[in-house]
Amino acid sequence: MANNSGKRRGRVADMAGKPAVQVYEPPGVPPAEETTYPIELSEDDRLVVRLRTYRKRIVDFAVMQETLVSGDWEQLARIDCCGGTVHRHLFTAEGVILLDHDLICHIPYGEKSWEVVDSSYEGALDEMDARWEDNLRRWRSGR
Repeated sequence: MANNSGKRRGRVADMAGKPAVQVYEPPGVPPAEETTYPIELSEDDRLVVRLRTYRKRIVDFAVMQETLVSGDWEQLARIDCCGGTVHRHLFTAEGVILLDHDLICHIPYGEKSWEVVDSSYEGALDEMDARWEDNLRRWRSGR
């Protein structure tokens, strides 16, 4: 018996021709181990490093720059990896996003993913260390 209620019926999406895109996801904790530690830049400025390691490789990371404002640490820049990319973020003191997911490199899905993440970490740390004063000026000025 047909349904003639007059209600509009939605169409089922045709997914037959489009394969699902596979995106790198790091191993969870556990089996991976996660550590977080600060690197002091000045009395009021620091980098905070979060590393996830598995089988002697860095499989996920974030390097965050923070500055002390009225007793609270405010994040002003970050390089991290998620969504299949290593990318940077920059913010202003007013909360404006200057850069959001500014691509550094893609993380391939499969055999090479851990190698790419592991080898990207040192460059990210070096960049954040070298640019922290510029990032702080940009955060304060809003540009």
